[in-house]
Amino acid sequence: MQLMPSVNLKQKQSLVMTPQLQQAIKLLQMTNMDIAAFLEEQVLDNPFVEVSSPDKSNEGEKTNTSDADLHSSETAHDAFSDADNGHDTTDLSSSIENGTALADDPTAHSDLENRFSSEGLDLGRSATGAKAAIDSDWDDLAGLVADRPASLREFILRQVDLTITDTKQRFIAYELTDALEPSGWLGRSVDDVADMCTCTIDDVEDVLAVLQTLEPEGVFARDLAECLYIQAREQGVLCETMALILDNLDVLGRGDMQWLARKAKCDVSDIGDILGRIREFNPKPGEGFESNQFIASAPDVVVTRGKMGWVVDLNRSTLPSLVIDEDYGNKVASTSRGVKKDEAKNFAGEALGSARWLKRALEQRNSTTLKISGEVIRHQSEFLVHGLAALKPLALKDVAEAVGMHESTVSRVTSGLTISTPKGCFALKSFFSVSIATTDSGDGTAAAAVRNMIKEIVGGETSGKPLSDDAIAALVAKKGVKLARRTVAKYRDMLRIPSSSERRRQARLNMAS
Repeated sequence: MQLMPSVNLKQKQSLVMTPQLQQAIKLLQMTNMDIAAFLEEQVLDNPFVEVSSPDKSNEGEKTNTSDADLHSSETAHDAFSDADNGHDTTDLSSSIENGTALADDPTAHSDLENRFSSEGLDLGRSATGAKAAIDSDWDDLAGLVADRPASLREFILRQVDLTITDTKQRFIAYELTDALEPSGWLGRSVDDVADMCTCTIDDVEDVLAVLQTLEPEGVFARDLAECLYIQAREQGVLCETMALILDNLDVLGRGDMQWLARKAKCDVSDIGDILGRIREFNPKPGEGFESNQFIASAPDVVVTRGKMGWVVDLNRSTLPSLVIDEDYGNKVASTSRGVKKDEAKNFAGEALGSARWLKRALEQRNSTTLKISGEVIRHQSEFLVHGLAALKPLALKDVAEAVGMHESTVSRVTSGLTISTPKGCFALKSFFSVSIATTDSGDGTAAAAVRNMIKEIVGGETSGKPLSDDAIAALVAKKGVKLARRTVAKYRDMLRIPSSSERRRQARLNMAS
């Protein structure tokens, strides 16, 4: 076969994410405290950027859930658009949804990876002059951005940015990271992620294989066996016998060591030795991250009762705003002399353009957060009055359709935010719950509300006479919710309620003491 050069035309679609677009997507996922820390870093890098301290008295940016125009793009934009010194404040939502950069960004074709990267700034760089000029302005903000342990998501994303360079694969990696449970397990199916990213299942599997090599060992597992398998592989202790045990955890749960020994063609003592090693693995590798962050975080959104309904507002006490020093930038561009005049002018133009773009991205982040939070509260308004029993089923798709955004955008915004309500402070994502069928063929009941029913039933049972799972299911059915016994057991485990036999034993011990 003779090899000859040829020219071929090929049409294909590819995802192009500029550094600015990547930053805008990451801003969507930041909490107010993250925003404060991020802006503190940007001040050191861009001399024309200033940060105003969080303003508790700012009452101008609220959303009333009874307002029919809550989801109007004009209303949301007006609520969050400050006078940007006469400059266009183009809405970023279409750019984020469609994967395109802003057409009016003067730095869209510049390499800004080191200016606004996912990690912020290289704090080792010399910034003595800029730091000295702003030290006195940070008294109020310093307390808001105190050092704290990185969240699981932050810890993973740092590794993703260093490990994965392909744009498409990085986008898939972000989606998979968003799907992580607090335990470190993957909370969504590969098929679901493939649909969300409009790519093939093989593409997702390839990226998932890379992510499963990251720290902490065992993250991105889809079940317990895979979590333990990953840790054994990464530690170099995986063998055929251990793989056999991990593939038959149900047999191990029954305690049938003889069967495992026969299948592995080894002694029972050898099985015991390997089990000892397996017990050293962490079944929930992400457990040490998320809980600490949630406890330390102030609410990002606040819900209060207003004259016309529930009012949803961003927590201004923890959310600083960005200020651009246009006069200083113009002065730098116009007063430079000599051979460095063009260089100074170009620097000022790029820095000002970057600052304006960042300000618009922050405004869009605030607008998007308020829209989504308002829709969630609109749907769950009964919860604010009656508590968990009134929680309704709610899916990401429902909110996405209501606000005119993609499901992935809603997922990003709700993944880490907390909201303060009259019933307490909750993670925003906790308002999303699957539907449990009801006997009256209605819209169903939220799973969280059903779990609350079970908790109340167990809490009201007679001491020493605990109810079985079947009895609990029957009582729940009387309230109009159809529930299988195994589902009761599952929800009981989630609530950390012991089985009926264990509760009976505990009651006897209490009586004896």
